[in-house]
Amino acid sequence: MTAVMPAPVVAPGAGRDLSGIDWAVREIMVSVAGPIAEKIGHRPTVEEVVGVHEAGHVVMQFLLGKRLAGASIVPWEGHSLGRASSCKPTPELLTTPLYTDEQKAGDFAHLAGLDLAEMEAATEDLLSAHWPLVRVLADVLVERKVVSARRARQILFGAYRKQFRRWRIVAEKDRRNQQAWAAELRRALGQGA
Repeated sequence: MTAVMPAPVVAPGAGRDLSGIDWAVREIMVSVAGPIAEKIGHRPTVEEVVGVHEAGHVVMQFLLGKRLAGASIVPWEGHSLGRASSCKPTPELLTTPLYTDEQKAGDFAHLAGLDLAEMEAATEDLLSAHWPLVRVLADVLVERKVVSARRARQILFGAYRKQFRRWRIVAEKDRRNQQAWAAELRRALGQGA
């Protein structure tokens, strides 16, 4: 069994210049995030699936500190059902042939000499760990159809803080349960001796 390459996660929304392998890892993870998000959380309508797909890309960009330019689930005739990018779309982008997420990830993996399957597994782990972020952004995309970069960051930072508070509450409950179990075990061992 091969070890999964850890994701180069940086502070949410923090920008940083990357080069070489780190850059390729980040680009691959962002590219495969959409298709993986669809697998994790399939919802019935096409619009909802596209929202989850594009939200997966945006959340990975956010977690990996990549610049955001917003997301949309408004179809571009003959091009795609939605978009999530790190640059503003131009008419020239729409004239180029469609370059799928899988093709982009495969090309980056090949150029960097990375195992695409390992990168997909690391991306799936990261998306699963931050699934509430994907869900909240996907819901907003379905409702509004277009989300600006600023609004996406606001939504994700808010959801991130909420998720962090939940983790702290669960950790505190676990700590209290462990203390209670330890006290009960000490009493049981003390009484049984």
